Amino acid sequence: GHPAAKRAMERVLEKAADMGAAFGAVRNSNHFGIAGYYAMMALDRDMIGIASTNSVRYAAPTFGREILLGTNPLAFAIPAQHEPAFVLDFATTTVPRGKLDVYARKEKPLNPGWAIDANGHETLDPRVALNGALLPLGGYGTDNGGHKGYGLGLLVDILCGVLAGGAFGKDLAGPGDGPLPGTISHFFAAFKIAGFRDPEQFKADMDKELRAFKDSAKAPGHDRIYVAGEIEFEKTAYHRAHGIPVHVKVWDGLRKLAGELEIPFDFERSL
Repeated sequence: GHPAAKRAMERVLEKAADMGAAFGAVRNSNHFGIAGYYAMMALDRDMIGIASTNSVRYAAPTFGREILLGTNPLAFAIPAQHEPAFVLDFATTTVPRGKLDVYARKEKPLNPGWAIDANGHETLDPRVALNGALLPLGGYGTDNGGHKGYGLGLLVDILCGVLAGGAFGKDLAGPGDGPLPGTISHFFAAFKIAGFRDPEQFKADMDKELRAFKDSAKAPGHDRIYVAGEIEFEKTAYHRAHGIPVHVKVWDGLRKLAGELEIPFDFERSL
């Protein structure tokens, strides 16, 4: 997934540089990692980048219990001048599938609105949820906008799977299907800011836009407002300086795998 996705986005950026905007899709692929990575490839070229992918089926539609959609993330990256770029990268499910695994390892209950069991009832048990389905962004039903998350997830499946002529819906692998040939599809887009206005003026206005939110009145008990991507940029800088925390069970699993593959595992554990 990674090499094909990177090559596709590079091609989209080349086309957008000439034409002002370009779109591309990849089919018969695999997991491509972080959607935001490909959207952010547009930033240094003074472009707006978009990336999305369908995935292994993990989620049920609103009012349903059958898994028909993946976590189907959408990512947008928009450059600014002095502020960090606006990078919005989100799953169209309430949480990504990996969060259920993390909560199961930590033996923590899920939050309401994250998942349902195999019979379509909400559950807070991560192990039960792993045999059920994730819920669309917005949670159970329509009261908190679950139908909107369902619509976004389906939109991604259409742009990636249907438009690319790849697998979609029930044709995608499910979580219990085991290793299968690549059936995942991706969608990419790029817009040249200079096709609309002067890029430097645009980026200066982006600074103004982002600061308006960050400097706005804070709710009680809060002293800071973030914009999309800001927390991640700060965490990246911190962990590059201080290292990356890894849960002990993940650590033990990596060490065991390294032993099985007979490769060095020269890392220190602080706990």
